[in-house]
This record gives sequence, C-alpha cells and structure tokens, in this order.
Amino acid sequence: MVRGRTLALGTFAAVVCFLPGPTAANEGSVGFFVRSDTDDTTVISPRAAVAAALDEGRTRVDASYTADIWTSASIDIRTAATVPVTEQRDQLDVGASHEIEDITLGAAYYFSTETDYDSHAIAVHSTQYLGQKMTTLEERASFGHAFIGRSGDPHFGRELTTVGVRLAITQIIDAQTLVQGIYELSHLEGYQSSPYRYVGMGGDGQCGGSAVLCLPEAHPELRTRHSVAAQARHALSDDSSAGLGYRFYIDDWGVMSHTAVAQVAWLPGEDQTITLRYRYYQQTASNFYRSVYGTPSGPLRYITSDKELSPMFSNRIALGYDARFDLGGDVGLRFALALGGTIFSYNDFPGLGDVYSGDASVAFTLEL
Repeated sequence: MVRGRTLALGTFAAVVCFLPGPTAANEGSVGFFVRSDTDDTTVISPRAAVAAALDEGRTRVDASYTADIWTSASIDIRTAATVPVTEQRDQLDVGASHEIEDITLGAAYYFSTETDYDSHAIAVHSTQYLGQKMTTLEERASFGHAFIGRSGDPHFGRELTTVGVRLAITQIIDAQTLVQGIYELSHLEGYQSSPYRYVGMGGDGQCGGSAVLCLPEAHPELRTRHSVAAQARHALSDDSSAGLGYRFYIDDWGVMSHTAVAQVAWLPGEDQTITLRYRYYQQTASNFYRSVYGTPSGPLRYITSDKELSPMFSNRIALGYDARFDLGGDVGLRFALALGGTIFSYNDFPGLGDVYSGDASVAFTLEL
C-alpha cells in the first residue's frame, strides 16, 4: 500500500480555471483517469458524481464515488523484496452548502476504504463575499481519522489522526485581473510509516540487493505542515488569459518544497477552452532520510526508504480541453479531456533516477 498514489486523483480536479466556473443547478458527471509511469506503477480511477440545487439555488448538495485501482512493482516494493501488488481503494464524498445573503456555509464528509486502510474525514467551511463581491474570504477546518492494518496480519493495527485549517482570500483587481493568497496548516498524529516498507541496512541499502539487515520503516508519530501560496490571473484579450502561481511548504520533519505553476488559456469558440499548464516542483529530504543507512551499532529511532522523503524535483506539462454543448432547453453537456506528462528526478535514492509518467483523464457532465 502506498499513500502517495491517491494524489493522482487530483487530476480530476485540475480543470483549467484559476477559480471554479459556474455550475448548473443540477448535474451528473462520469469521469475516467489513468496514469502509468516507468517505475512500474499504473493507476486507473473511474469517478461518478451528482449535484443538486434546492431552495431556489441557495442550497446545494453533492455526492461522488471514486475507485482507485492501483498496480505496482515500484522501487518501494522491489527494495523490500516483495512481490508486485494490486489494490483497490473506494471513496465516497458527500457535501452540502447554503447561502445566507453574502455568506455561504457548508460541510462535507468522506469515507475511504481498502484492504488494509479505512479513513473518515469531516470538514466545515465558510465563504464571505465583501465589497460588492470584489473580495472573497474562505475558511475551512477538517478532522480525519484513519485505521491502518496490514494484509495477512490480523494482529497489526495502527491509527492516524489529522486536523487542518485553510484560509484563502481572493481579490478582483479589475475586469482583467484577480489575485489569491492561501495559507494551510495540518497536524498529523499517529502511525505515518508504511506497514510494508522495509529499510536495508548496509550494502547497497536495498533489501532485494546486498543489504545485510532489513528493518521495518519507522517515521515520527507527529508531523506539522505549513504552506503559503500566491496566485494571479490576467486576461490578455477577450479570448485568452494567463496565470502564475507559487507555493512554499515546510514541515517539522525537515522537508521544504517550492512549487511554481504557469498557465495559459485560450477560448477557440463559444463555450470552449484550451489550457496549457506547466508545473515545477522541488523538495529537500526529511532530516532522518539517508540514501543508505550503515549497519547499526545500536537502536535507530527513525528510518525510511520512502522516495517521497528523499530530495527530488519534477517537471510537468499538461494540455486540457473543455467544451459545453447545448442539448436544448436548459440541458447542456460538458466534455473535458486532459493529457499530461511528468518527469520525476530523484537525486539521492538508491536504484532510482528519473521516472517518466503519462496520464489522461476524460469526463462528461450532464447539466439539467
């Protein structure tokens, strides 16, 4: 089981606009995402969602289901000298929001389950529109709890609790320009290792290689994360716009990262958008990460063979197309297609250098 794979689902949400576009009163959508890389990992994720507006549009409810089918013989598995793994994760999300004049209040819940991992999370959020809706303030607080098991071991059970807050302000500067600032804080307490990941001691550091000893991975049980981000979008003409964004992240495990995003969008016709997006990411290693641990002469407190805690950087480019077709009356059909490619570069991880990843997603939304 690899937690990081769930990040691939974010492609569903990576629609081309800086801010969410208008939604229909009622709509249903289906989507499909697939990702494959040269680290022998493939993710296939179908998704279905429905949303409805009530009380003359002041109340909105939505629900979605996502399956995450994952197959891998990645470096994480090879270094632990285990066989390839295939797993499925199922997730259900439900939410509701209600408008009261210039304030929107909402709540959401999700449940996720797989063979060895069950998690629940709740969130409450609020949005305020100020200054004739030129300024938007958003606040969100969340709480999550997970139970981690280990396949084939009924006696293994660990827990993880996560709390988080998100604050955002969006300011419309003029008819062509808007800017946004975001701060996020999350605190995790509990089991944060992988129950399947082992760390090689000595030799080449790989359990499937010449390591003289293999020990279970051990991460700290506390982790606090901070991030700040700034984004801006400007209309270049009646049918084109450009955006820039930057995010800084730091946590008390010693990981620090920088993310830069550039995006251009073009409207080739009515209700059509083509978007080109580039993303650069770079991070430092955690303070307890070592590419190779020497043979221990005594107990080690924290050890890891997680490549996501090693120094690395990535470059990603993606092209998206979104269109809406009028089916008559108040019925419309939206179509979205996205293609992307990413190069992940691991500077100091044994047995791994560059990983090349390709992904594609398609979604259909019926608006009523």
